[in-house]
Amino acid sequence: MRKKIAIIMTTILVGLLAIGGTMAWFTAESKEVTNTFKAGTVDIKLVDIFNGRRAQNVNPGDCYYKKVYVKNTGTKNAYIRVKLNAEFNPELPVEGVVTYLVDGWETDWVKIGDWYYYKHIVTTRDKTNYLIDGVCFEGKEMGNEYQGATFTITVKAEAIQASHDAIKEEWGIDPEKWEPIVAES
Repeated sequence: MRKKIAIIMTTILVGLLAIGGTMAWFTAESKEVTNTFKAGTVDIKLVDIFNGRRAQNVNPGDCYYKKVYVKNTGTKNAYIRVKLNAEFNPELPVEGVVTYLVDGWETDWVKIGDWYYYKHIVTTRDKTNYLIDGVCFEGKEMGNEYQGATFTITVKAEAIQASHDAIKEEWGIDPEKWEPIVAES
C-alpha cells in the first residue's frame, strides 16, 4: 500500500510539474529608449570690411574706411577676444601716428596683454561692437621718415564657450573684473 501511495503521489507530482511548466505568466517589456547628446559649437567669423582697394599713396591726414567686428556663428554663447598687430615697415612708431580703434572702445572692450577682450557674452548669431571703425594717419605726427613706409594691421579673433568658467581655465581671465587671474602662491 505504501508503494501504491508513493506511485500515486509521484504521478500527481509529475502531473503538477508538467502543468506548472506549461502555465503562462503575465509579463511585460518596456520599449527601448535612446538618449542622444549632441555637442554645441563655438564658431566665429571675423568680419573685416575694407573699402575694397589697397590704400596706396597714403598721405598724412588720410583716413580709410575699415570696420572690424566678430560674429558668433556657432550654437554656443561665447566670449571673444581680438589680437591686433599694427606695424610699419621699416620699423617706425605706430603710437600717435595711426589711429584705428573706435572712439570709446573701452566701453565694450578691455585690453589685457596683447588681446582686446569683448566684455559681454556674445550669443549665437549676435556680434561684437566694432573694435576698429577706420584707419587714420595723423597729420604732423607722420613726418618725412614715414615716406615709402608700409603700414600693416593684422587682425586675429578667438572665441571660447561662455559656460563653466572656460574663460578662467583656458584664457586665465576673470570676466567679472576683466583682469588676469593671479595664481596664489
